[in-house]
Amino acid sequence: MSRLLASLDAPPSGRIRPVWFDAAAYGRARLLGGGDLPWQAPAELTSFFGKTQAMFGSDAILADVADVFAQRAAADQGLRTAMAARSRPGYALRTLLGDERARADAAVAVGALAATKGAVPLVLTVPAPGRWLAAAAAAANPGAVPPEAGQAETAAMYSADFLRTFGDAGVDGLLLDEGPVPAEGPVPVGQLTDPEAYRPVLNVAEHYGWPVLIRTEAAAAWPHGPVPGVALWIGSSGPAAAPAAAGSGSPAGGGAPGRWGVLAGPDFWADADPPADADLVLAQIPAQADPEAVMKRVRALT
Repeated sequence: MSRLLASLDAPPSGRIRPVWFDAAAYGRARLLGGGDLPWQAPAELTSFFGKTQAMFGSDAILADVADVFAQRAAADQGLRTAMAARSRPGYALRTLLGDERARADAAVAVGALAATKGAVPLVLTVPAPGRWLAAAAAAANPGAVPPEAGQAETAAMYSADFLRTFGDAGVDGLLLDEGPVPAEGPVPVGQLTDPEAYRPVLNVAEHYGWPVLIRTEAAAAWPHGPVPGVALWIGSSGPAAAPAAAGSGSPAGGGAPGRWGVLAGPDFWADADPPADADLVLAQIPAQADPEAVMKRVRALT
């Protein structure tokens, strides 16, 4: 069994169930004066993660490597110009993920985090391919019409190629993030990208032995039912009952979904308990949260 899956049964923190803290925004506000994470300075980066880990005792270290590329694109007009050189869908993402400087920075940073993670699994987090496709297009051509969701398969190929960079970096798992809840509310299941479009990414993860998790902040866990190659789904709530397939009497997804986690909402920081049957809790710490209240809540977790 992989280190990540084993940690779900025996959390490194000693808690009854694992709690993953997404503390990057909070840490930037409290430790870096609102500045960017120092991805290009491994010693400073590991110090930052060491401090947040000492505060929260997260049961996984979340390394959002998309931030490396976002910083790179924001700082380099030449790269943004290159990303906008062709109008075909996916070109901006292909160019961004092919940037050798950003790739090298990401590889060194992840290697440094892996070397200092101790017994805690290191989870590589990236936007789901369709979301990354749209973000790269927006960085290259602000205000342009977003790419169609059907281009997610093309984006997945570029994402899969990029992820090979970390094949021997000591990564324990991969988290694909579908993004935050939109202003108009939860996304209907029919509007969510079918994870089969991400098959190139799932195949690369399987090759390297990385369990894959998908995060849908805008939908319940396992909205499509079971997905081969996906070990755990983190949603806004537990999985809903799957509708029966026509004439089969069985769930449309082909069986019961797997393990699931829940994204802790604002009420979590007001002492509300997540669902007792969730296998994992992912708690994002607001950048402007009160430190005393945050630490009180963290200490109360068992």
